[in-house]
Formats: sequence, structure tokens, C-alpha cells
Amino acid sequence: MNRKRRMRVGRFTAVLLLIATGALLFGDALHGTDHLLLLLKWWPLIIVLWGLEYIILHLISRHAKGAGRRFQLDLRGVMLAAVLSASVFIVAEQKHYLHLWNKVSLNLAAAGVDYSEAEGNSVGKDLLAVPVTLKTQNVNVENINGDIIVQRGPVADIGVQAEIWVDQITGPEAEAIGRESSLDVSGDSTITIQTKGKAYGQSGKRQPRMNLTITLPEDRRFDLSLRTMNGSIRLQHVEAIKQISMETASGDLYLNQVTGNVKGSTLNGKANAYHVLGSVDLSTNQGSMQVVDVSDAVTLTAQVGNLSVRKSLGAIDVRTKNGNIDVDGIRSGLKAESLNGGITARSGVVGGDWDIYSAVGELTLALPEAGSYEIDGSISYGDIHNQFPEFTVDKKNITGTIGLGEHKVHIEGNSDLSVNKY
Repeated sequence: MNRKRRMRVGRFTAVLLLIATGALLFGDALHGTDHLLLLLKWWPLIIVLWGLEYIILHLISRHAKGAGRRFQLDLRGVMLAAVLSASVFIVAEQKHYLHLWNKVSLNLAAAGVDYSEAEGNSVGKDLLAVPVTLKTQNVNVENINGDIIVQRGPVADIGVQAEIWVDQITGPEAEAIGRESSLDVSGDSTITIQTKGKAYGQSGKRQPRMNLTITLPEDRRFDLSLRTMNGSIRLQHVEAIKQISMETASGDLYLNQVTGNVKGSTLNGKANAYHVLGSVDLSTNQGSMQVVDVSDAVTLTAQVGNLSVRKSLGAIDVRTKNGNIDVDGIRSGLKAESLNGGITARSGVVGGDWDIYSAVGELTLALPEAGSYEIDGSISYGDIHNQFPEFTVDKKNITGTIGLGEHKVHIEGNSDLSVNKY
């Protein structure tokens, strides 16, 4: 009695999943990329591949001598491969999940508070003078609801001006909320300024909006740590001893004429930085970012948003999951990556290695005719347009060398690639 042999469907899919996970992990370790995160976007392909495997094996079985084989889904094999791949992903992308957890924590904290808008009744507090000593090196500002503006002026002490807005209620009740809202100042070497808004409303959790304008002495420098849950942060003509930290859950970041290494993050807002003497490291969950004229390295990270950098003397690292990237005036190394968006990079000098990748989007480069660099580019689809006689285009690849080839310009993409003269 001949028994029909059962064929397990899913083994090839499981093997392909493990191979893809290993290849992405190896590529990230080799090039310092985060391509393993693509598994979050493309995991539904496992189901598609599983179905294609079933169809292909069924067609092969019908035309082979062993026709009539019975098929059985290899659920155990696919699940084991998925668990192994997920384990590798969790271990390799710990920083990614820590970043997500920080953002979730901010959202949870923000969700527990009801915010007043800058409308209704406005109450202006008297200017608060915060004495500084020779020991004072740090200024921390913590605001629940409201903008933070930091500037320099002809003052001996730190001046703090608070403008309080109370909406949804009027009259004496609103005025009372404004009067009872205050500022708490503490510290000597590190001065901490905290807003203490008087909660109101039916829920008892509505916070008045307290917009702060902080004026620092012109002849002093302080390291700054600025944080608001709901509001924008703006710095104008500010000089730090070493660093400036900014964080907002919902609001924009703006810097102009700033000295110091800047690190800032916003969950929902755009960021702009102009004329910074130091490095700039900005991140946003949703919003565009623009940086102009920075003396050191620039790092921009966005989940959704366009990124633009003009004139950076240091290395540039710009990454967005969904948005376009535009970089001009590159004087050192460049790393640009967009999973869904075009990338444009222009410079009259190649002073470091370039590494450019776009999963979906056109790539446009403007390179100098003189220098010392070599180009190595490849695309999966589209066409390559080249203006350099020194470069060779072979189907979907472009290679060539200018001068001694000291630096490397590496390009990967899946759409059109244009290499133009600067």
C-alpha cells in the first residue's frame, strides 16, 4: 500500500527569513546602518512568500512523477524562524526600543495633563531676578506648559519673565489662577527654574500656560538644560560653557547665533538651527529640520520629515524614515539615509567619505571636477545620468576616480541616479 508522502510548505520561507535577517544584521555591523529596522515594515512579506511557496510546490508536484503529494503547512518551522529573527532584532536594536520607550514615557506624562492655550486671560508676573555667583555654571529650566525663550542682555543677574494664560474660565477665578501660579528657583552652582502652575478645570488637571522669557548676563556663560512638555524652545545669541540640552514633547526648536554643543529633541515639531559654533544633534518624530552654518558635526534624525543642511564644517549624519534630504556645502564626511524620499547632495569639495542610501527616491549628486575621491554607485531600478567623462556607467552601476581617490563616495538606491558637476 503506497502512502502519499506529505510535503511541508514553509521550510523555504523560513530559510529565506533567516538568511534575510542574517544579511541585514551583517550589513548593519559592517556599514554602521540600521537596515534591520526594515523588518518592521516588510514583515508581511513572510505571508506572501509562504503563499507563493505553496503555489510553486503545488505546480511542480502536478507536473512531476510524484503527483498527488499531500501538502501540510510547516507552521512550526516558520514560527521558529520568526522567533529567532525577532530575538536577533530585539538584541540588535536595543537602542531603538529605548528611544521609543523614552518617547512613550513623554507621551504618557503629557496625556495626564490638560493644557491651557495662549488665549483667554493673560497675567504678567513681575520680573524675577535670580542671583548668580562665580560658582554658577548650569541653568536648568523645567516647564509643564509653555514656551521657553532664552536670550542674552545687559543684566547682572538672570532675569525671568513669566506670562501666564488661563483659558476656559474668566473673571476673578481666572485672575486667581494666574496669581497662584508661580516659579520655584533653587540651587547655586546649578540653578533650577521650575514652573508651578495652579491646576484648574473640572478635572483639576488643566495647567495654565506659562511662557518664560529668560535673559542671561552678557558677560557670563552657562550650560543649559531646557525642558517643556507643551511648548517651543527658542535660543537667541546664547553662549554655553560646553553644551545645551533641549527637550519638548510638543513644540518647535529654534536656535540662532548659539555657541556650544547642542542636543535637542521634539516629538511633534520642527527644528531650525542657524549659525552655531559647536555641534548640532537634533531629532524629531514628526517635523522638518533645517540647519545652516555649523562649525562642527551635524546629526539629524527624523521619523517623518524633510532634512536640510547648509554649510557644516564637521561630519554630517542625516537620516529620515519618510522624507527628503538636501545637503549642500559638505566639508567633511557625509552619511545620508532615507527609506522613503529623495536625496540631494552638493559640494565643491569632497573632504571625507560619503555614504548615501535611499530605498525609495531619486538620488542627485553635484561633485567637484577636481579633488581626490572615487565613486561607487549602484541602483536597482531607474537610470543613471552622468556628466563626468572620468566615470564609467555600466548598466546600473557607476564607478570612477578623480585624482588619487583618497575619499570614497558610495551610493545605493532603487530609483534614478544623477551625478552632475558642481
